[in-house]
Amino acid sequence: MSRNNRILDELSRAGITLLLREPFFAHLLGSINKEIVENDHEVKTLAISTGQSTLILYVNADFWDNHLTSPDLRYGLLKHEMLHLVFRHTLANEPQMNSLLLNVAFDLVVNQYIDRSQLLEDSLFIELFPELQLKGGQTWFYYYQKLAELHKQGSQEGEGKSAGAELLQGINPDSHGLDRHKPWKNMLNRSELEQSVTEIHLDSMLRLAQQRTGSQAWGSMPGEIQDAIGAPGTIAPELSWRAILRLFVGNASKTSLRNTIKRSSKRYGTTPGIKVRRRHRLMVAVDTSGSVSQTDLDIFFKEIHFLWRTGATFDMVECDTRIGRRYEYKGAAPRSVYGRGGTNFNPPLELANLERPDGLIYFTDGYAQTPAIHVRVPVLWILTKNGVNLSEEATKKLPGRKIKLEK
Repeated sequence: MSRNNRILDELSRAGITLLLREPFFAHLLGSINKEIVENDHEVKTLAISTGQSTLILYVNADFWDNHLTSPDLRYGLLKHEMLHLVFRHTLANEPQMNSLLLNVAFDLVVNQYIDRSQLLEDSLFIELFPELQLKGGQTWFYYYQKLAELHKQGSQEGEGKSAGAELLQGINPDSHGLDRHKPWKNMLNRSELEQSVTEIHLDSMLRLAQQRTGSQAWGSMPGEIQDAIGAPGTIAPELSWRAILRLFVGNASKTSLRNTIKRSSKRYGTTPGIKVRRRHRLMVAVDTSGSVSQTDLDIFFKEIHFLWRTGATFDMVECDTRIGRRYEYKGAAPRSVYGRGGTNFNPPLELANLERPDGLIYFTDGYAQTPAIHVRVPVLWILTKNGVNLSEEATKKLPGRKIKLEK
């Protein structure tokens, strides 16, 4: 077994322990792509960063082998990173604040919910600053304000500084685990649209983990964590149709090794197991029936080209009552399309089930009978502006997510 696969195997074991003890964090961890990296990568430890609209847990192989030398430490650090996601620290953009104190405040928040024996020795806790009399269960802003006061006092005092002030002065961006926060800057340096997509993606992951967590396990979680995620059934924030489309494509654009809680580990007889997910390409179905205008077709291919320029690859399927033509999109719309008859959603869905692309995007006006196919791949329906309404019962029965073109 290669070192990378061994580490993924050990990640899986840590995920199993999380699942047995704190299933919410296991479900959240299972939804994140994982990548093992060497020392030439920017991540020298274990950290959350972003891919193309997705979140990735990068694990430095040397750090894993040489510093996380026990199952308890692996458990604690993985939970630590999941807690940063729960409290959305990875997306906090506060350029006017002292970045060092901000990162210390983030760790003071999350480390309260982890047993000390599960964290590295240089980890930061509120008890290390006794002169501040810090309360537990507070927000990062509360701790930041207190730390800022201590930092100001420490810079003015001569000898006889308090222990907390001495400690604070000795902290730097590469110590006490704060270097694990550095990759978060990649998220904040992205465009406003990309940041919105990442935020919605994180919110979806949190809600999915919440849905998969039993009511008893959810009820036993600390109230601050429940509040950070929101009550079950809370409506997710809205995002423009183009951002949703980009998010869908971004989730199917690269090859990765990841853990999954959906498939049992043959070695350990439980979940999560290691799943090799080779993200090949998307299938794009274009409704070429007579009810779809040439203007709608032009809009379809304009959006397809926009996504193609981001690096996605597509197998195109032109269809009305049947599949008329298939080809790989290479940057140019066809001069004409096959079809212009009625509409039947079933053939492209059947083909997707057979070939199992990483996702199916179906451009259509939505005027057809509800498909009878049980789809086994993610589906995103893009409905024309003048097509069926999202509120119609037939539209609600379409498998997958539905969005409507705004223009």
